[in-house]
Amino acid sequence: MKNKLFGGISWVFFTLVCLAYSSCEKKVELPKYTYSLSLALKPQQNAPALQSFVHGVDGDNWLLFAGRTNQDLDDGGLHDLNGNYTSTSFVPWSFNENILVYNVATDELQGMSFDDMVAKIQGYKAKTGLLAALKANETIFRNSNPLVTQQGEYVYVLGGYGTPISDTQSSGAYETFNQLARVHVPSLINLITTDSQEGIDWKNIFAFGVPDTLRSTGGEMLMIGDSLYVAGGHNFGNKASNFQKYLDGVFPMKITKTDSFSLKAALGAPISDLPAASISKSFADNKSTFRRRDGPIVPALFKNGNELNAGLTFYGGVFKPDSVVIKDKDTTSYLLAWNDAIYVHPGIKANNADTSSAYYTVDSKYYQANLNVYSCVDIELYDPNTNTVITFLVGGIGNGSYQGPETLSEFTNSLLSISYDVNGNSSTKTQLSTNIFGTTNFYGAESAFFFKNGINIPTVEALQGETEVINAGALEFSNNEIELGYLFGGIEAFEGGPGTYGPGKSSASNKIWKVTLSRSNN
Repeated sequence: MKNKLFGGISWVFFTLVCLAYSSCEKKVELPKYTYSLSLALKPQQNAPALQSFVHGVDGDNWLLFAGRTNQDLDDGGLHDLNGNYTSTSFVPWSFNENILVYNVATDELQGMSFDDMVAKIQGYKAKTGLLAALKANETIFRNSNPLVTQQGEYVYVLGGYGTPISDTQSSGAYETFNQLARVHVPSLINLITTDSQEGIDWKNIFAFGVPDTLRSTGGEMLMIGDSLYVAGGHNFGNKASNFQKYLDGVFPMKITKTDSFSLKAALGAPISDLPAASISKSFADNKSTFRRRDGPIVPALFKNGNELNAGLTFYGGVFKPDSVVIKDKDTTSYLLAWNDAIYVHPGIKANNADTSSAYYTVDSKYYQANLNVYSCVDIELYDPNTNTVITFLVGGIGNGSYQGPETLSEFTNSLLSISYDVNGNSSTKTQLSTNIFGTTNFYGAESAFFFKNGINIPTVEALQGETEVINAGALEFSNNEIELGYLFGGIEAFEGGPGTYGPGKSSASNKIWKVTLSRSNN
């Protein structure tokens, strides 16, 4: 007994000593970094001038179609804010009517018109159903500012603004489209650039659908789990009630292919602060905090217990419903931007509510101060050491000032960093640069970001699957830097408040900027 007792005491004593020793050890401090971006103009000669366009990527090849371009006298830039937003703003001669392939490594540009593409397909003796589907959906290839996302080898396109093919001159013909397309990027690139059918998947090269209730331009479309989420934007033109109607919510949409060239879009319950029955009414816009378009709508991460869930966040956007103020029968338009944030977290109910409002949270404490609130490139990364999602907003519109009635905040070259605390559910902004482009002209509005081919870009795996958020903890930095990719196209404004396009005002840009991510120890 004595030996057993002594042995037990010895074991207890040894355990206590070990615990005491381990408690005295210093905790391993994970490195904490501050992240930033830098831009450098890439020398090139042949990239096309485009803004508000569809874009897909396969290796070094960029597939580019729709949007607006310059044909004469810088006529493809910003629309005339004092115009009627139809034939005097989105002028027909600025429509990009070509399907283009640009190789960023060789600076080689190839392309053809829609009609030439159809003729080439017809020469290959493709199925009659494919030709009929293409002709019925031609405006997918000729519109401005559609919703675009690429998933794997497919690019999805929804909506956009423009005219039917048969009528480009009538101001009453302009509308926001409700067409949906899925394009197999490698196949279309092969069709445009070669005379071989070997690289063309004829069964999947094109498919089209019509989700009737979703007409949107100026919104975003992201894949979360197995559904596309259509977020924000508005319906403008002769198909809209009172000629303008915001979407007032986020709409999950499952896509299935029903036959060779057709898509079915099944809409789920909208995430909104309005009842579903109210969203379609004419005057719902004056009540909804989702009344936003052309602002940063970005991929996001949220905590559900110990799991990361995928979602999206609205930072900024235009225009608030109190932008129009009536005083003594006089109407004054102030064109006010939104400066708070909306966190949309599908699958995570706020306050255990059972309504559509359960899946979003408004962060009214966050204030973006009119910085980068309208039309700009966004890049997201997750720092696992600090449980922070960092969103970079690059250029665009929103220089931090308010210009007064009938005017927008001006164009900006600002680089804004927004840090979202995944554990604390709050955002903090920091302006890292007032001139990230280093020029007197302004860039970033309606442009696109492309990852560099050939480098490993690890993204975050959330509960619903792969996300678009870069995993900064798994990036392979060299001297604390890594070249992520390229910022391309968009509006080039020659002054802060151009108000219109034309010489000395604005144009569609063909500039390519190399984007480098850097980190430094805190």
